[in-house]
Order: sequence, then C-alpha cells, then structure tokens
Amino acid sequence: MIKLSKYQLFTLMFIFEVGSTTLFALGIAAEQDAWIVILVALLIGLVFIWIYTELQNAFPGKNYVEIIIAILGKKIGIPLALLYAAYWLWPAARNLREFGELIATTLLPETPLSVILFVFILISLYALLKGVEVFARTSEIIMPIIAFSIIALFILVFLSVDVDFKNLKPVLGEGIIPVLKAAYPSVSLFPFGEILIFSMYWCYADEKKTIRKTTMLASILSGVILSMSLIMDITVLGVNYTSIATIPLLSTIKLVNIGEIITHIDTLGILLIFLGGFYKMSLFLNGTVSVLVTVFKIKKYNLTLVLFGFFLLWVAIVFEPSYVYHRWMTPFDVNYFYIVFLQIIPVLLLLIYWIKKKRAGL
Repeated sequence: MIKLSKYQLFTLMFIFEVGSTTLFALGIAAEQDAWIVILVALLIGLVFIWIYTELQNAFPGKNYVEIIIAILGKKIGIPLALLYAAYWLWPAARNLREFGELIATTLLPETPLSVILFVFILISLYALLKGVEVFARTSEIIMPIIAFSIIALFILVFLSVDVDFKNLKPVLGEGIIPVLKAAYPSVSLFPFGEILIFSMYWCYADEKKTIRKTTMLASILSGVILSMSLIMDITVLGVNYTSIATIPLLSTIKLVNIGEIITHIDTLGILLIFLGGFYKMSLFLNGTVSVLVTVFKIKKYNLTLVLFGFFLLWVAIVFEPSYVYHRWMTPFDVNYFYIVFLQIIPVLLLLIYWIKKKRAGL
C-alpha cells in the first residue's frame, strides 16, 4: 500500500503550484494590479479546493476516477474518467514542451528540441518508476531548496536592482472589475484549479483528515510567492515590459549585480523553473496513467507508464509547432477545457452526491 505523509503531499503540491507559473506574468491584463489578481484568484481557488476535498472526504479511500464511477455509475463514469485522462495528458504535454523550449532557448540553443524533450521524459520516467512514495520523498528535499532560493532571489533583486514601487500605483485605479475579470476564470484555474490532479493521490494520504488543510496551506503559500514574484517583476521592469517579456522572472533576475561578484544568477532561476516544471509534468503524467490503470484494471503499471511517457513525448513534439503557438493556445485551454474539467464537473459531482445521499437518508 502506498502511503504519503501530509508533509510529502504539501511539498508536492507546493512545487506543483509554483511549477510553470513563474514562466508567465499571470493577471497582467489588470496591469499594475496583477499581484492583487493572484490573491483574488487564490481565494476563488480555495473555494474549489473545498469542493474537491469534500468529494475526497466522502470517499476517503478512492481516487477521483473511483469517486466519479461511484457517483455516476459505470456507464457515465467510465467515459468521463477517460475524458479526464485525455485532459490531464494535454497539460502534461504542454508542460513538457514549454520546459524543453526554456532549456533550448536559455541553456542549450544548439541542441535539437527533440533531444532535450527525450532526455526530460527519460528522467521523469526513471523517477516515477521508482514509485510514488520515492518520488514524494524527493520533493521533501527539493521543496525547501526551492523556497529558500526563491526568497534569496527576492532579497538579491530588492538589494541590487533599481526598484520603483510607484509602478504599482494607482492601486485599483480602474476599480475592482478588471481584477475580477483577470482572476476568473483564467488565474483561478491556472494554477490553482489544476490542484485537482491530486485527487488521484489524496487516497494515499496516511492522515486523510488533514488533506483539506494541507492542500489549502500549500496553495496559500504558493499564491503569496507568486504574488510577490509579480510585485518584483512590475516594480523592476514596469507594467509594459512585464506584459511583453517572454519570461519576466528571468528578465528581472538578470539585472542582479552586487559588487560585480553576484551576477548572472538567471541560471538559478532557470533551474528553479525547471524543477517546478519537472514535478508538474511528472505528476500529470502519473495521474493520467493512474486513470487508465484504474478504469481498465491494468496489472502492468510500469509498462503502461513507459508507453504513455513516450506517447506524451510524441504529443509534445507534434501538436505544438512553436512556443508562440503554445502561448496563443493557453487562454483557449483555460477558458474552454479547464473550466469544464476543473470547476463545472466537480461542482455537479458534489451536487449529485448530496442529492443521492439525501434520498438514501429518506
């Protein structure tokens, strides 16, 4: 039996939430209020985390697919579960591609993208084949390093770079409406709604009563860090440059220069982004395979994982011709696919469960 401690779940969820999010200037449609967008989206995300964990509390020993089938029955539940497998495979492929592009652009410009992606997927498969518990134990080591490094980056930037807090003014200059529009549905879904993938892992928690508290704590901490990251980007780069920069975080930390000694720390930023993306993509991949193994009762888990790992590699290479196309697709994914799978369906599942429970009580 797989067992995950609450700290292991916390570290996995924290790394997952930070993940690829630092690649983008989330909520920048609200301009200087983008950092407020993150906090508003976090509050919305916490509401849906309550919904996700309410379903989990109703079926503590089951993963999300088993919960769907238990509530809707096999005829509806199995096709819906397979749709979730397809849905979760897509962000896994997109994460794989965007981090391959990141490495190719910043560190290995002469290396073919396909080679980078191949090595990336091999490392992921090696880690996952060791088992979920081993993978989770690595996050216990990595998470403090990531958290400490992010805080160190903030300190170095504010000590050595020309920071102008006037770039954050006027606060709510256009009112609250632009902030709300930027926060929902987009930022509330990415990254906070994506935490639903952990409904494939919560059943392994050795302290199931702490799942909701642990999940909310991980989301709050990651939300605060993401908000601080945006404050840093905007105060250093300004709203206009932050909105058009390919990777705002890297553009910001490239400016760090303390006595001509501490310079060029953008490599550290790339490493942090890489680690977050690695865990995020791996968790999506393993969650997708878990759906298939649950539905079809597959015995050879490792073989299925390897086959889908290479299928994921194919999807990442074939379906996105360029990084520009990748960025263009993001709003479409969030506004059409994410909202259905991460918000509408879980809400309907909980309502159906409540209705069935009430009728059974009568």
